[in-house]
Amino acid sequence: MMTIALIGSASFCKQAQALAESDSSYQLKCYAYKEPAEAPELVKMLEHCDVLMFSGSLPYAFAKQQVEQLQIPVVYLRQDVQALAITLLKAVQLGYNLTRISLDYRDEEEWRNLCNDLHTPPTVHTLCLQNAQPSQPVVAFHRKALASGQTDFAITSIHAVYDQLCEEGYPAIHIVDTDNDILHTLAKAKEQALLAKAEAAQVVVGLIQEQYCLPEELATFAQLLDATLTKKEHGTVVYSTVGKIKSVIAHPLFEKWHGALNANVRIAFGSGHSMEAAYNNALVASSFTQSKQFYFMDAKQTLHGPYPIIEKQTAFSVKHPQLAALAQEVRLSPQNISRIFAYAALQTSEPFTAAQLAKFLQVTRRTAERMLKKLHDASYVTIIGEQSAHQKGRPSALYRLQLPTLVK
Repeated sequence: MMTIALIGSASFCKQAQALAESDSSYQLKCYAYKEPAEAPELVKMLEHCDVLMFSGSLPYAFAKQQVEQLQIPVVYLRQDVQALAITLLKAVQLGYNLTRISLDYRDEEEWRNLCNDLHTPPTVHTLCLQNAQPSQPVVAFHRKALASGQTDFAITSIHAVYDQLCEEGYPAIHIVDTDNDILHTLAKAKEQALLAKAEAAQVVVGLIQEQYCLPEELATFAQLLDATLTKKEHGTVVYSTVGKIKSVIAHPLFEKWHGALNANVRIAFGSGHSMEAAYNNALVASSFTQSKQFYFMDAKQTLHGPYPIIEKQTAFSVKHPQLAALAQEVRLSPQNISRIFAYAALQTSEPFTAAQLAKFLQVTRRTAERMLKKLHDASYVTIIGEQSAHQKGRPSALYRLQLPTLVK
């Protein structure tokens, strides 16, 4: 049976557990915290599970470093504008004026747009939450507004803040986690786990063009993968699975073995729905291999790498004079401009969507779209077409960056 591990507040875990009881296709194993900051320690306590779910983006942000070490899919529930609207309706039903509330929320622009839709002026007592936001400053923000009489009611995104305010006797409500949102996220977790299992079972071919490789090094390679070597036209191959390869590549013993190889040794991996397809993908991946680095091409012919990964996102110095001038021109921070240059270096002029840029920058899609609009207005990015939507919704615009070359 599939196991979903859930990290969240006690009340969220209780609500999710009740919803999960009607679905026998998985079991839900809950790890409750009092504060979102406890999430990293809870990740370390996880028992065997197929997928990890967080109750929101805040505990996920606290545990992001630990999560990146996991070999399982990770999802989290996102509080959206619909949940906020339902919460506001509750506040109105309780008799509160929306201009006299204090609110903490992840996306201030969403809140302001919702106020425009409701034809009500937004409260000035709004705190935009940051990644890995500690709870106590948020409690202090609401307490100050309530105690001074500037507001009558608090709406918070954080369960721990709600609990603290209630304990101190202040009127407050937590943004509603709807049953539909929780069920949707649980379904997404199941889907990701099934996809990961299917992918992990796919056959992988590891290819070594061994002209400069010693026999004992080949034997160690086979031993690490727990596989036998086979001689082929283009080199020596091993057959394994995606799950095995991913775990081996991440292992310190493999890194040590790879680091000791002659710089001329070429390694590549390919996966596919058949051994022949996996072998052909490994051949394609080998054409990208450089000295002391290698690539992996999956069954969809997406290239991953280079491995070993030392640092994926290398940013230019934010003090670079050209960056500072460009940041001022397009009205973005030097830090964001620096990270966009880093993304451009990885893209090598390939088209991309706002969602792909958002994933790299660790921001929302809407934030990425705002950045791209500013760059487009200044002619540093062009829209070259659209990517058809596979599900409901509008097609995504395809962009290409046209950034100036930085003089070092």
